Amino acid sequence: MTRNIPIHYLNEDTTFDSEVLHLTPISDRTNKLGDFNDHIDDCYTVILVTKGRGSADIDCHTVPMSEGQLGIIAPGQIHSNICISECELWMLRISPEMIDDDYRYQLDEYSIKGNPVFLTESTTIILCEALEFLSKLMAPINDRQPMKNVLFNMLNVVLGIITPSILNGQAKPRLRSTEIAVKFKRMLPQFVRQQRRPSFYANELCISEVYLNEVVKKSTGMTPSEWINIAILLDAKRLLRTTALTVKEIAHDLGFEDHAYFSRLFKKNTAMTPLEFRNTILK
Repeated sequence: MTRNIPIHYLNEDTTFDSEVLHLTPISDRTNKLGDFNDHIDDCYTVILVTKGRGSADIDCHTVPMSEGQLGIIAPGQIHSNICISECELWMLRISPEMIDDDYRYQLDEYSIKGNPVFLTESTTIILCEALEFLSKLMAPINDRQPMKNVLFNMLNVVLGIITPSILNGQAKPRLRSTEIAVKFKRMLPQFVRQQRRPSFYANELCISEVYLNEVVKKSTGMTPSEWINIAILLDAKRLLRTTALTVKEIAHDLGFEDHAYFSRLFKKNTAMTPLEFRNTILK
């Protein structure tokens, strides 16, 4: 018996394509966030911790959050157990359609590696002030359309503060190699269960397999085959965590004809068998 992973839609919480929240341990929304089980958002979520410590489970990993740390959850990432009862933070939820193409590209580039980002004290202060202003700007507005351009511009001012920090302060040009790597990574959730050969992705991107290997390795430090393995194992972890399917059924869903080979691949990369992983998660 399967359990569908619920999708949380931004438009269920706001009349705009964005939402800004200042959360403290006593905020009503704080307790609600902690009650959410595994789910997916249809938007980007930016979290800035201003005091204390917290954590969240993102794609089967517990991610600690501490003062001055910036976190980004991308659309489609499974997350739960957002524990912020001992910290204060700003949370910005923003629809992809409200993000300037260059900033969205940089967010996607960051998501390739997703290393923790700690802001300087001065950047944290500026970002908090920008988020507070954005929150005040949204509060009295009832008519969405006349203010959409204003909100779009202000949201992208906030992203303009964030992106230099996630890219280590370097204003990098949009390299073709990185753009190909981003497009390749975006394709994986859609195709990885049916297509595990790099040649398929090279053909879809209208480049040679040799060139795909070269640019993905250069941009990310890993080969396309390694990224494909990461994507398929992440799917496996999600199914083990959120369904009651047997290991054999999961292997079949993921496109493996030999479930024993799938189990060996899983253990080789995680140091646990699929059942050991499931038992650990359910404890």
